[in-house]
Amino acid sequence: MDICKLLRSLPLLKNYGKDVDLWIHEFEVVMDLWDIQNPKRRHIFMRECVDYSLKEVIKSIEKNSENKPYPSTQIIKEEIEKYLEITQNDKIWELKEVKIKANESISIFNINYIRKYKNIDKEMRKLVTVEDYINSIKPRIYPCLRVLEQECENIEEAIKIAEKTSKIEEKLNFKIDFNNYKQNYKNNYINDHNNNINKENKKIMCFKCYELGHKAFNCTYSFKELSIMEEKGIIEKNKRCNYRENFNKKKIFLYNKNNYNKLFGKNSNNYYNNNNGNYSGNVGNFDINILT
Repeated sequence: MDICKLLRSLPLLKNYGKDVDLWIHEFEVVMDLWDIQNPKRRHIFMRECVDYSLKEVIKSIEKNSENKPYPSTQIIKEEIEKYLEITQNDKIWELKEVKIKANESISIFNINYIRKYKNIDKEMRKLVTVEDYINSIKPRIYPCLRVLEQECENIEEAIKIAEKTSKIEEKLNFKIDFNNYKQNYKNNYINDHNNNINKENKKIMCFKCYELGHKAFNCTYSFKELSIMEEKGIIEKNKRCNYRENFNKKKIFLYNKNNYNKLFGKNSNNYYNNNNGNYSGNVGNFDINILT
């Protein structure tokens, strides 16, 4: 037996928060894998999983045990919960906040859910309703709809219906992952936002290299590279393509009837109609070539 590997595989209580029951379950699984059945050795390894204060608690439990030299894991669990001040309300709220993972099957989720549900006292289990279970499996839309359709009275019925519908999902390959849908929606939104930013950056031009997308003070080219680009005619080409097309456009005056009336008054409609909308030369002692 490799003791170093065994110690590395031991579950630490600090990683499980207030879920002492899950920690003891994982600890017993590790002990069974390494075929450690001696209660004395189990308690020695259990002390390695907890802090110094809880080590003293476990030792005190062993001293206070009357008939058996080593108490059961259930007694140790209860004493640790008392020491950590874990109440029934904490267990209920922890169960209500449990959510199914993206790639987790409903059968495996139900095993952990039932374990936490049975860890609560029978009188307090009434506070956990079917709606809480539906909220915990909400990312799986089809089982949720089936549980709502059947109008289950207790959680045991809801769990059975959810497991049946999960088998139907596997056969039909009908699985909607709500978490992945939300993530894809976020990614699409981010991509659209970045594309809009890139479109806006195309309106910006650098007056060093005459490329679009950045300003002169953010230009990545050095003076040596700019001089080489100027010798090869790259800057002049960029200037021709980008500057003259996007930033040196002349404002063209729209020659239509409304614009002409604004300048020369409503009485000039006859001149407009006689010349078919073609204005040239001096009209009304006003040189319209000034506008072009």
